Amino acid sequence: MEEFRLTPQDKQDARTALLKYYSSKCVAHGAYLVAITVAFYGFVKFIPFILDSTILPLTSELMKSIIVSLTLSGFIVLIVYVLSRTFFWSYLTTAILNIRPKEKNEVEHEPGQTTVTFLQQLHIACFDYVESKHKVSAKIYKLGSGYLALIWIDLSVIFIIVSLILLYLR
Repeated sequence: MEEFRLTPQDKQDARTALLKYYSSKCVAHGAYLVAITVAFYGFVKFIPFILDSTILPLTSELMKSIIVSLTLSGFIVLIVYVLSRTFFWSYLTTAILNIRPKEKNEVEHEPGQTTVTFLQQLHIACFDYVESKHKVSAKIYKLGSGYLALIWIDLSVIFIIVSLILLYLR
């Protein structure tokens, strides 16, 4: 299936469609950041109640510090992850304005299953550009949930060790 000849207006419409898509992703990730920030603020305000022994029937100071450490480390991982994804989508939004589309032979696809479209050529060109220009953001964007969980566990262990040191020094 071959694409028909694209007019300059068709190409501009494809750029506009991708720009709207990338912009909507930026707005959505911005909303995620606001929600996480509000939840983080609520948790910080709730920490004194967690540490108060009359609210939670936890007998050990260690147990209370573990709960706080796990939650704070989870928030930190989420904030960094969503923030880097927001940057990634904003970089794509900037790149779509002046990127040259990839050639059809440079786009990987399954012959007979999919067709290489101009929209796909533009998207892959933007993605490759941002991936080469903004390496850290692109690597975090590609992280799977397994790696995020591993980072969260590592950060939690660090926070728990710091909590133990602080408890011991008290």
